[in-house]
Formats: sequence, C-alpha cells, structure tokens
Amino acid sequence: MKNLIFCIVLLSNAQYAYADMTLEFKELINKEFITYSVKDEHLKFIQAEQNRINLFNQKNQLFISFDPESGQSAMFNEKVLALRVNQLNKKRLDQLAKVESNLGEKLPTMSLEEQEVGESLVNLLKYPEMYGEHTLLTVKKSDTLKQIQNISCQVYQLYRAKQRIKEFCMADAKALKMSAKDYQTFRSFYAFNYNMQTRLMIAMGNTRFDLVNYKQQKIPGIAIESINYNGAKVTQHLILNLINSHTLPKTEFTLPRPTTTK
Repeated sequence: MKNLIFCIVLLSNAQYAYADMTLEFKELINKEFITYSVKDEHLKFIQAEQNRINLFNQKNQLFISFDPESGQSAMFNEKVLALRVNQLNKKRLDQLAKVESNLGEKLPTMSLEEQEVGESLVNLLKYPEMYGEHTLLTVKKSDTLKQIQNISCQVYQLYRAKQRIKEFCMADAKALKMSAKDYQTFRSFYAFNYNMQTRLMIAMGNTRFDLVNYKQQKIPGIAIESINYNGAKVTQHLILNLINSHTLPKTEFTLPRPTTTK
C-alpha cells in the first residue's frame, strides 16, 4: 500500500511539472521584453531590442551569443573565461603600476586626505576581490510574499552598505509548475552568469555591481521580478509577463544560418 501511495504521489506531481518552459519578462520602464526558453538542459534567451540569440548549454557549461545578420558569435566557457580574465588582470596591473608611479611623485605634496584616497585606489586596483564595493553587498529576506501572474514568490532585498539597491522576488519550481530538470538548468545558468560577469568585472577593477550569488546566499527559486533602485528612484523594473509550457522544438536551441544581404 505504501508503494502504491508513493506512485500515486509521483504521478500526481508529474502532471503539474512541464517538460519545456517559456517565460516572458517585460521591462516596465523601457518597455522592452526578454524571453527565456528552456528544454533538455538548454536555455535560450532573447532581448527583443537586440538582434542576438543567446544559448546556454548546462551539460557543457557553454554560453554562445549569436548575431544572425552578421553570423558573428561570442562563445564563453571556463577556458575562454580564464583566458579573458588573465588579459584583463594584466591591463589592471599595468594601470596599477602607473597609479603607483604617479602617487610616488606626488606623495610629498599631497594632503593626508589625498593620500588616503590614493591608498584606497591602489588597494582597489591591487586587490579588487578584497576592497571592491561588492564586499559591501548584503541580502535580506523580506517578510513579504507577492503574487505575480498568479504565482507566489518570496521578496528579497539587496543592500550596498545601508542603501537598498535592488529588490527581487523568487518563485519555487512547484509554484512555476516547472520540472526539476528545467529548474536545474535555470539555476545552473544563474550560477554561470554570476561567475562569468563578476570575474570579468573584478579583473577590470570594476566592482560596483548588483549581481547576487543565489547559491552562496542560499536563496532558492527563479527570479520573476527584479527592481533596481537609485535612492528612492526605480531605474529598472523587470517582471514576469507570461509563462507557458508549450512543447518546444529542438531546433529552437540550435543556431540558425546567418542571413545574407546582396
């Protein structure tokens, strides 16, 4: 009897978990749309205003951004990322050498305040992972639950020091009626995207970002709303516009041939 009940529960859950998912988001300020599609460990996203197709392969941890008109593409995996990070680190350290040389020449005539500013700049260029503004980021779980497109989500807030800079709402796989495989593909893309962007920016010495490492922060779910703030002003508001579970052809996740013009 216990085994029968277990099988019934599995069958009951399965009817609410779809194999393919498409989520369309609307940017309420710029009126732009972003569409995410996921199938069989592949994720595709398209920004309506940009003529590019972006594909992520979870199994190979490979990201490709493709321009159909020119046929040009940019490919990222761990090997390419490491190479680019090394190049950017070299440029940053070259800049550091120039800053240290200039400070050395001006140090005798600099005020104490100017010396502190110079030291902060040197530290940021030398050790961006330790002194960058990203070290001031903290995430707080709100008491607020929202309903977006009849989907329940949990609100979190991102602060830089004491300034709220972002609010996002996370929906779990059950609320989205998303299969475990598609959910894992989304989460893998989040991790890949965070790793790729933050490592590139830190290598450049640019650490003023608002990206969240959901895994490290132990935040489950898929973001179905994201609001960016500059003080009290909303600068970006991305929200789930529609969701469907139509079966997607595999050709949706392969690169098309580039268009040609005579």
